[in-house]
Amino acid sequence: MSAFLGPIHYWLYNKIKVQEDLTAAIAEAGSQNGWAALKDGSLKAECVDNDLAPLETQIDTANIHGWLQARIDDAEARYARLVTEILKQEPRLEEITEAAFLYGKSLRTTTETAMDAYRLLDESLLDGMPCDNVNQVTQNDARDFRWQRTADLHGKYWTDPAAPPDVYYQIREAMIRGMLEDTGFDFVDESGSCRIA
Repeated sequence: MSAFLGPIHYWLYNKIKVQEDLTAAIAEAGSQNGWAALKDGSLKAECVDNDLAPLETQIDTANIHGWLQARIDDAEARYARLVTEILKQEPRLEEITEAAFLYGKSLRTTTETAMDAYRLLDESLLDGMPCDNVNQVTQNDARDFRWQRTADLHGKYWTDPAAPPDVYYQIREAMIRGMLEDTGFDFVDESGSCRIA
């Protein structure tokens, strides 16, 4: 990545903000519905980051790449902790995925082609740094867009048996379903072979 603050850094920071907003949406759903882990407010306070100031006001311009990577790690770790602590106390995965679905609906935009739908996901879902090249496009047709996820950058945050990596992907898929609802496109993920058609 560049040593100067540019469009790619704002693009990545927006994806971090989407992750932060999803974390906040799940915490808010739990608070409003009296989930045990969120009753006293301390877990929400620890896991939700309300400091989403403009990028240029907070980034370390002497270490842009390192600062962004640290923000990704922090966002991912707090998100995993929130979900893990909720599930340790109660079986709330269905409600968590519903909150993710509803949040996904708030991100929905006009999608006329499968490429538009993929672009919406690519601009929203946090998959590490651009240099990680996690998503490799394998087919780009107007009605059928496919890619291969080459690495799991999320599993290292989901290590507790109460919330293993497959929980992360269930929540992610619910959010994607919300993003694509009423667009005419469906998302399928078969062990990293992904398709929008």
